[in-house]
Amino acid sequence: MPEVYGEYDGDSDVQYAACIVCGKTLDLFDQHPMFEEETVSEVGDVVVRTYHFCSDDCRQKWKRQRDTGE
Repeated sequence: MPEVYGEYDGDSDVQYAACIVCGKTLDLFDQHPMFEEETVSEVGDVVVRTYHFCSDDCRQKWKRQRDTGE
């Protein structure tokens, strides 16, 4: 499930993060759009990265840029 919307339920030492598109500060425990990406490391471990967005517009802008290689 790469695209999710809700509260972040992963392990985190901090409560706040920045939107990766515009830099707006987000409270990870408030509902917000996220994108999860799973990759396999060089040693075979599964690595999950979660990208946080302040709005659906920022998520869509990031996804467009990612898909087109901009």
